[in-house]
Amino acid sequence: MFQQPLTLLKGVGEKKAQKLKKIGLETYQDVLYDYPFRYVDRRKVRHVSEIGHEEIGVIQAKIVRKRTKFLPKIKKEMLILDVTDGYFTGEIIFFSATYIMGHFTENQLYFFHGKIEKNGPTFKIKQPEYAEANEKSFLSILPIYNATLGIHQSELVAIHRQVLSYCLANLEETLPESLIKMAGLAPLSFALREIHFPTSKENYKAARNRLIYEELFLLQLRLILLKRNYHKPTLKPYIITKQLDEYQNALPFELTEAQKQVMTQIYDDMKSGYSMNRLVQGDVGSGKTVIAFLTLLAAVTNGKQGTLVAPTTLLAEQHYETFKMFYPEISVCLLTSNVIASQKKKLKEAIKNGEIKVIIGTHAVLQEDVIFKELGVVITDEQHRFGIRQRLLALQKSDRPHALIMSATPIPRTLSLIIYGDMDVSVIAQMPQGRKPIKTHFINKSKKEEMYTFIRSKLEEGRQGYIVCPLIESSETLDLNSAEEIYKEMQKRFESFKVGLIHGKMKAQEKELLMHAFKSGEVDLLVSTTVIEVGIHVANATIMVIMNTERFGLSQLHQLRGRVGRGAEQSYCFLVSEKLSATAKLRVETLVNSGDGFVVAEKDLEIRGPGEVFGLRQHGIPELKLADLTKHKDVIVEVQKHIRFILDEYNMDNQDYVGLINRQSHNLEKWFTL
Repeated sequence: MFQQPLTLLKGVGEKKAQKLKKIGLETYQDVLYDYPFRYVDRRKVRHVSEIGHEEIGVIQAKIVRKRTKFLPKIKKEMLILDVTDGYFTGEIIFFSATYIMGHFTENQLYFFHGKIEKNGPTFKIKQPEYAEANEKSFLSILPIYNATLGIHQSELVAIHRQVLSYCLANLEETLPESLIKMAGLAPLSFALREIHFPTSKENYKAARNRLIYEELFLLQLRLILLKRNYHKPTLKPYIITKQLDEYQNALPFELTEAQKQVMTQIYDDMKSGYSMNRLVQGDVGSGKTVIAFLTLLAAVTNGKQGTLVAPTTLLAEQHYETFKMFYPEISVCLLTSNVIASQKKKLKEAIKNGEIKVIIGTHAVLQEDVIFKELGVVITDEQHRFGIRQRLLALQKSDRPHALIMSATPIPRTLSLIIYGDMDVSVIAQMPQGRKPIKTHFINKSKKEEMYTFIRSKLEEGRQGYIVCPLIESSETLDLNSAEEIYKEMQKRFESFKVGLIHGKMKAQEKELLMHAFKSGEVDLLVSTTVIEVGIHVANATIMVIMNTERFGLSQLHQLRGRVGRGAEQSYCFLVSEKLSATAKLRVETLVNSGDGFVVAEKDLEIRGPGEVFGLRQHGIPELKLADLTKHKDVIVEVQKHIRFILDEYNMDNQDYVGLINRQSHNLEKWFTL
């Protein structure tokens, strides 16, 4: 019955059903889980003397007289009720008398709920909610729902009441009884009734706690089941040979202790006989690429192929060139949409017959006609650009290859367990030796000339820089720096240097040519939009200027700052703004005071919340209606503890949990969308 259409309800015809559909309400189940976003407490009746001016409250008053007044402007009659609460006299005003006149009788008592406008011993209430004084049900906590045009709150309340009365008696528990007791939760029927129509603060709190727990529990369980479904025995455990040590020692630098620790975790996964499914988190410039290369080589030394998928052609090309430079003896190819058809055909054939061991590319690697002889590991770079189902698509290229995912978007641990709950997580919490922290400064209008003088001195030393703008072209409505305007200004300011312009409207080939020119040193100063947020690494670039800083999010600013500071030279980031809101000021202060991506991520969460920061839908994670990934960290920890217990019991054939696990395993596909 939970999938019944709302047209079966009293007062819901086809037209109203279409309006309800606009706010996501089509079935009884939709209504059950459509929670109020706030409540109005009408339980306490007060005298007018107890209520402040323009305060909202409930009064009981007697109608002394009812009268109408014509309003010429809207050509309607207004209804005025002259009332008294025993001491104060007042007017209750309704702006349309036609349909409401007959609802009131003189010398009768009524409840009125609304904003009280006081003037000495008199008062007014406009358009209040009302009921006869014998209707005690009026004195309750009223739910307020998200509405749509043409549907009144009273209609939504009536619809929710009907659905609850039909469904609650037939509602089956979604969680096992033993888990409900273990977590100290209220029953589901109680929770749904009290979340819609609370009878007390305590009952509302118990209902909310139950529903928050369930949202986080089902989400985390499904992610863990996704991981468990992937973590199955491979045909043969990998052997970590001395040759891998030689590959590591051949690098022109020594790995940091953090990198070595992550490599140990990866090798342990590959030796285990189970498919690896690991996320490597590391701040911008922490050395994730080398981790990826050594993981690819672990597959190659075990007779397998490996692929590294990057989000942009530029990044893929850089990985390809760097890999060839470090390991010229390994057969490697670059596969992107830019490769000409005839060459692409040859590459695909060589991949299929196993001649090429390492394949580096973009989404082109995921196309159906790219067939591997024996794919051993799939690595995706910049994981925040890929959703769960996209990642799984890459893994379908072979029978459960090892999976390594890299992300330069630091995520606090508790949240990563939810967002990446289907993976094991490693963190590179250390920067390579010789890297200097980027000096970050806020620049207002008075300091701009000083900044440009400093930039000139660095360009004269042979350094390069970026200037990032929020818009490509100038706007009549927005007072912002456009890339085209700044490009013209920089050409005049730095006429003895080569200034380039790059933005998203340019053709891919144009962008790549310009980025390569910048990398090779032919361009000194690159004016850009955020297309360089995930781009190539230019060690000689030591200046980053971000115009209209207030227009960018905190994590985005941190990513942009990370384009510099990649060499031994001191790098600088200038945050330019002439008008900072309180929120923008918080962002600037965070960046000026910290270069730690995890500190930045925590602050970004605090400012924006996880939904905006991580784009949960992008990750394939269903919308959370009540749970908050930042506020309910303690619930997340409790949920994870209970899930570990349940899975242990399930593995020992405890029948209490078989139905739950099987049901959620079955639901995985429809929950995680591509």
